[in-house]
Amino acid sequence: MNAVKAVYLSTLLLLFILSVSANAQDTFVYTDAVADQNLHDVGEVFMANDNMFPQSVAAIDAWRVSKKPQSRISSVGGSYWLIVEIENQSDIEDLVLYPYNTLVSKIESRIYDISDPSAPIQHFVTGGVEPNQFAFHYGNRLSLEKGKHYTLITYFESDYFYTPAKLVLTPYQDYFQNITVENMIMMLCFGVGIALGLYNLLIYLVSRDVTHLYYALFTASWVFAWSHFFHISDQLFGYYNPHLHWLGFALTPLTNILFYNNLLKLKETFPKLAQLSLTVGVIATLGIPFCILWPSFGFYCSTLVTGVALCLGLYIGIRCMLIGFKPARYFVLAYIAMMLPNMVGNLTNLGLLPATSINLYLLGLIGTAMDAMLLAFAVADKFRLLHDDNVELNKNLEEKVHLRTLELEELASELRDANEAKSRFLANISHEIRTPMTSIIGYADGIMLGDIKPHERNHGIGVILQNSRHVLGLINDILDMSKIEANKLEIDLVETDLFATIANIESLIGKQIRDKGLKFSVDYQFPLPDYLITDPSRLRQILLNLTTNALKFTQVGRITLTVSCHNDKLSISVKDTGIGMTDKEQQALFSAFYQADSSISRQYGGTGLGLNISKSLAKKLDGDISVKSNVGSGSEFIFTMSVYTTDNTRWLNDMSEVKLVETSPFSKLDAPENLKGRVLLAEDHPDNRRLIARILERMGLTVTTVENGKDAVQATLEDSFDLILLDIQMPIMDGQEALKMMQATGVSAPIIALTANTMKHEIARYMKQGFNDLIAKPIDRNAFSHKIASYLDCDELADIKLPEKEFQALKDDYIKGLEEQYREMREQYKNMDIDGLSRNVHMLKGAANMFECEMLYVKAVAVDTALKKDTVTLDTQLIASLFCAMQDEITKVTH
Repeated sequence: MNAVKAVYLSTLLLLFILSVSANAQDTFVYTDAVADQNLHDVGEVFMANDNMFPQSVAAIDAWRVSKKPQSRISSVGGSYWLIVEIENQSDIEDLVLYPYNTLVSKIESRIYDISDPSAPIQHFVTGGVEPNQFAFHYGNRLSLEKGKHYTLITYFESDYFYTPAKLVLTPYQDYFQNITVENMIMMLCFGVGIALGLYNLLIYLVSRDVTHLYYALFTASWVFAWSHFFHISDQLFGYYNPHLHWLGFALTPLTNILFYNNLLKLKETFPKLAQLSLTVGVIATLGIPFCILWPSFGFYCSTLVTGVALCLGLYIGIRCMLIGFKPARYFVLAYIAMMLPNMVGNLTNLGLLPATSINLYLLGLIGTAMDAMLLAFAVADKFRLLHDDNVELNKNLEEKVHLRTLELEELASELRDANEAKSRFLANISHEIRTPMTSIIGYADGIMLGDIKPHERNHGIGVILQNSRHVLGLINDILDMSKIEANKLEIDLVETDLFATIANIESLIGKQIRDKGLKFSVDYQFPLPDYLITDPSRLRQILLNLTTNALKFTQVGRITLTVSCHNDKLSISVKDTGIGMTDKEQQALFSAFYQADSSISRQYGGTGLGLNISKSLAKKLDGDISVKSNVGSGSEFIFTMSVYTTDNTRWLNDMSEVKLVETSPFSKLDAPENLKGRVLLAEDHPDNRRLIARILERMGLTVTTVENGKDAVQATLEDSFDLILLDIQMPIMDGQEALKMMQATGVSAPIIALTANTMKHEIARYMKQGFNDLIAKPIDRNAFSHKIASYLDCDELADIKLPEKEFQALKDDYIKGLEEQYREMREQYKNMDIDGLSRNVHMLKGAANMFECEMLYVKAVAVDTALKKDTVTLDTQLIASLFCAMQDEITKVTH
């Protein structure tokens, strides 16, 4: 009996403990005033080891005792229980259990009617992986009768808890109205983003302006990001993946930064800010893999980078607005619109601001959509500015076209004048060439036909030589002009004897002046330097042009050459008592092809190139040429240039201190002797080879001749030589290749290049390859003798001129050989074998001048120059004139 009593008392004690425990849980009294109460704040949170709910009201107390309290909810995910005792004291029984401002996988709830334990248990499920009762929203509709006591048990399960979940009871009608409005706003925001994105993508496809492309990518990023927060993908397409929640937000900073870098022209205005913003965008993008793998990390990462990007973008926008870039106004408003709601949401989620029942995700979406619209205004405003600029340009277009038309008319007039000048030049050059050629051809025909008496033959030959040199001078002037226009005229600065140069001019031109009945004098105004640094040949060319020009236009009186030096400037004036010039004539005097009028060219001759070339040369020598003239009173041309002295320069104060040294290469040596030695000559042209060999033999040398570089190399292997002459252009093996072979086999004799390529850079290239020296073609016999003697270390032979009969015999043999060369060249021309034709023309040019076939030489030079400039097309007139010249030479011999 006592045992029964003990069991009964124990049972009563257990029921009392359970009753006390049940009463320890505070009951949440639901009224209209607390409709937005977060149930987490009035309920109990327990750890969840399973998802098993109590099967009945009677089992609740025992089930609750088995659970352990949980102090906080982990942000990395998991599960937990929420238990709330509820008593509905409001008049509204139709309610919605609404989780908000959260993203979870599953929320399962059961409501137990404590007042009527026999009533069925209400069961609800919502969440990301579950079908939801309301579109794009969590929540379950339920009914709680007024005055009854209920126990709400909710099971939360998710891979992440970015922020603590909020759970409220709200009237169904209010909830339905709210979500209807929210869904409309949400669809409108997404519609704005999609429409603007597609519109800008289409504009990009048409205009290729990357600003529109980056804008489209930016809208795509935020539409993708927010769509996951509103469960667009799972409710419309049945696909839900929590690992994609933060992908869009991680991409948004980069796409937005790329967009405003182009919109605000940040690289041009603020390059450092452009670099900083791009760095932020890249860092945000690098976090994408981690955001996908760990959504909880993505929450903190995206919150941080979007916050930094928003602050930086707002600062950049303000900076651009302050410098007057008008589209930046809309850009700043756009960033404020996006920043305020999103920053509030971020700070609330991080717990830095108090929790609110407002849908922060919807506010963030609205702010982002407003940002997109305002950015579209910014883009439109930028293109409005471009349009305004285009309108302004169009306003001035007519004036610009008018001005350009005037400029073109002036240019056309200048071109007409230039064309007329060149036409006059061609007429002058034709006159200048035909006049001496008349003498050349006339005297040549006379000698050939016997019209010239034997005792007059030397005079005739002298006339031919003088006029040939005149023609050669014309050709040199034209070539110099071409080099000047191509900026390829070369200057060789060396130590130069000033007085020897002036004396050379006096000896060359003085006799001609005096023969014309004019007086000529040189006036040295001391002090003057004896040596200075300049190009002696170009200096001599300038002074010869000036003095011959004075001689041409002076009929009576005198020509005076005055040399002075003041303030490190050398001045050489050429003053005459000729016809003089008007001011207008002086202004155009130094233009290419200029003659004061056509009557001057007819009366005095000339091409109009001399003064233009002289002025260009003067500038090359760091100087200039000026002129003073009056009609009928003569002219004075003044050449000035800077004085550059050497360490050995002496300043002379009197003519008695001048020591003139004979520097002419044509001077005879005191004790001329025949040369001794063995010479190897490699020349592909047979007539050239015979002539040069004969000249060398006349100098007393033993000559071995070969016709190509290969034979020359073989000759050096079989015999030794004191001097080697190598033609540069030869068949089988040219001179440059032969030189390399000779160097490789240990040939020690001096090797001299024979070539017509005498440009400064070509000479430098030959010297760099290993040639000891160069002899230019056509050969000047005195200079040739001097060069040969210098390498054989003995005196040169003063008179190396071949006997007239011997030379004529060689020349006749050469011209007879022209017939075969003529046929070969005609065949090459017919077959358009330009390479073969070029080689033949080059050979013809060298040989023609050596055998004093001046007309043939002139034609060959013209064709050779044309072929070097253009190896694709041929000037048929030039080729025809060359063939005619060859025919003329052949005809002279055969008849």
